[in-house]
Amino acid sequence: MLSLGRGAAPVGLDISGNTFRVAQLKPSADKPVLINYASLKAPLGLINEGEISDIDGVAKALAAFWRQQRISEKKVVVGVANQKVIVRVVEMPYMTETDLRSAIQFQANDYIPIPMEEAIVDFQIISEHENDEDEKVMDVLIVAVRKDMVENLINAVEGAGLKPVIIDVSSLAFARTVMGNGVKPIIEELPDYPGATALINVGSNLTDIVVIEEEVPRFTRISSVGGDTFTEALIDQLGVSLEDAEALKIGIGLPAVEGSEGDEDVLEVDIAPDMQQYVEVVNNILEQEMVKFIAEIRRSLDYYLVQATKAKGIDKVVVSGGGAKLRNFLRHLKENLQIEAELAHPLHSVQVSKKLNGTDIDSEELSMAICIGLAMRGIEK
Repeated sequence: MLSLGRGAAPVGLDISGNTFRVAQLKPSADKPVLINYASLKAPLGLINEGEISDIDGVAKALAAFWRQQRISEKKVVVGVANQKVIVRVVEMPYMTETDLRSAIQFQANDYIPIPMEEAIVDFQIISEHENDEDEKVMDVLIVAVRKDMVENLINAVEGAGLKPVIIDVSSLAFARTVMGNGVKPIIEELPDYPGATALINVGSNLTDIVVIEEEVPRFTRISSVGGDTFTEALIDQLGVSLEDAEALKIGIGLPAVEGSEGDEDVLEVDIAPDMQQYVEVVNNILEQEMVKFIAEIRRSLDYYLVQATKAKGIDKVVVSGGGAKLRNFLRHLKENLQIEAELAHPLHSVQVSKKLNGTDIDSEELSMAICIGLAMRGIEK
């Protein structure tokens, strides 16, 4: 989406949260090879709910990041991710791509709540079929972002001495990683019960929700609730520092879900002895926030199902993002949504190069979905 040029093997750059992440892929006959990955905890105040608030600060942080990691490649595919990014799937009469571009420019205000003079709009034809009146129509994925937001992003990246060759939508990048470039369905759908798969990426201050139906993204939404929401609740109610709140959140997590002892949970660890006295209060605070988070997810999925033309339900939820590392997170999601849920495996979409083997890359996997998806966009033919 929003292509600004082509690069041979640009780096996928995710700066949507409070940690900057880069992934570089090398094309391969099989899966692309992940040849470089790095992350940087960004200084506070640079990014606000996915939008750059300090252009110079981001530029300096990225320039230092590139020097520190000795990344030689300057071309990057960078994602945009906040509630001002509009993604719609609309049905339009069959026409040529040239005519479609003109039609979208003319009719964009019917689909996009941004004045055309303030927006950058792109589209992709995702299917062609006949409607109930036997007319040939197309399903078109339309993306719109505010020009000023993209300009700030480009200025920050170029200020770091980098060259943005493609601007992509972070939620679509993460879906590309989880589902693969072909966006193959995770489960087999029954002919008389077309279903859909929900993908949820829980970042630090944003959560991407994407619904895949018939192998393509049909719905996206970005929520301002993320992993930081849980941390902030601990700070507010316990009066502890940011560092202590993070330690309590990670060390204790959510309470166990009754009857789920047999569930596989790769994130299960023992609670440190010095945190035992805080278990009950931390459990309660985090559970309150989890109830709100799940309500947000449920509203989004219900909205999708109301306007879906074919899907009758959500068959599975696949979760990625650093926020999903919270102890018992997946179990609470599964129990309250009453939908099969599993953790995503972004590294399954790539081959990991030998030089990255033996690093702590496996522990970072859940957080890598967006930057890998951006890098995958960069090597598409």
